[in-house]
Amino acid sequence: MTQQEIVTNILTQDWTPDGVSLILDALKLKNYIVSAVRTQTNESETLEHFLERFWDYDKSPYVHEKRIVGQSIHRRYTDIMLSRARTYWIPRMGNKPLGQITKEDIKRVMWQLATQKQNVFSRKKNADGSRKKTAQVLSAETVNQVVRSATCALKWAFQNGLTPNDCFSGLIYCHVTPQKRHIPTLSDVKRIFGIHWNDSASRLANLTAMCTGMRIGEIQALQLGDIGSDRIYVRHNWARRDGLKTPKNGEAREILITPELHHMLIRQGMKNPFGTSPGDFIFFGQTRKKPRSAQFWNRALKEVTLSLGIKNANNITFHCWRHFFTACMADFVDGRKLQLATGHKTMQMLEHYAAHQSEQTLEELGDVSRQLFLDIIRLPIA
Repeated sequence: MTQQEIVTNILTQDWTPDGVSLILDALKLKNYIVSAVRTQTNESETLEHFLERFWDYDKSPYVHEKRIVGQSIHRRYTDIMLSRARTYWIPRMGNKPLGQITKEDIKRVMWQLATQKQNVFSRKKNADGSRKKTAQVLSAETVNQVVRSATCALKWAFQNGLTPNDCFSGLIYCHVTPQKRHIPTLSDVKRIFGIHWNDSASRLANLTAMCTGMRIGEIQALQLGDIGSDRIYVRHNWARRDGLKTPKNGEAREILITPELHHMLIRQGMKNPFGTSPGDFIFFGQTRKKPRSAQFWNRALKEVTLSLGIKNANNITFHCWRHFFTACMADFVDGRKLQLATGHKTMQMLEHYAAHQSEQTLEELGDVSRQLFLDIIRLPIA
């Protein structure tokens, strides 16, 4: 049979879906084509339509699966990934069917993003208040996140039979050079908490982070019922889009605190104009259902560090307290025990060690914390 006869045969006969698949598979085996998509199949869905529904928190089958098995995923994360997909993938490949997207497509876009300037929003604003765009090369971390906004979705599609193509295995991501952490010195910390703050609640939030290592969202989430007679029960994390969630690693924990810090936190909580029940926030916001925005805490910290002329003041943020606490405690406490205070748990460590938290370990952590930070907590405010 000649090639023309084969083509005529294909064009003039009606083929079953299985017959069409056999022809396409044969062409792939001969390396005449890389991929092909039959109409009205799962793999014929366009990338735009798929990414839009995949990263829609309320409709995503991926989010639904993670929540069913008890895994945490935040709405803010899916919003960011959807924004990345809309900005970088949909304009380039949005009309392409899932089944036609290959690893080479992913590589080509990744290399473009890594080497060519992209139009991104800057902090500067136009006359109408909208943000200006500027051309710049994306950071390696941003490029990797953009790539994952596609590969995470395509991996799920591959595993669930929506595409026959593995677009994710073996990709070489951009090398990310970790930014140097700016941790204030102990003498700087004494200066920071030894002067008057215009916002006493912001000072207390920073002080709590400094001597407990708690995350910013965990401190926002603190309620009066979380403050025991000698400890903090870290039961929640506050997420801007989701509200109260479980702590980052899904595990509640306890942190011993000094009587002085206990008194300060209770006194702050009792100022809540919306109520003082166990479920009311200590660092209350504009409504009963939301705590204070963490922006105020960072802003107040920056104001103090700049006024003191502290080196690298612009790089000292609220999150630095977590690193400061860990660095100070690490000189005196076994690393595995320290993880119980900070919540820095790998899955392996969680399985191996988390079940063995004891009151003795808590007391050891509390003793070291008192020795290190009590003088700072008791500092008279100038």
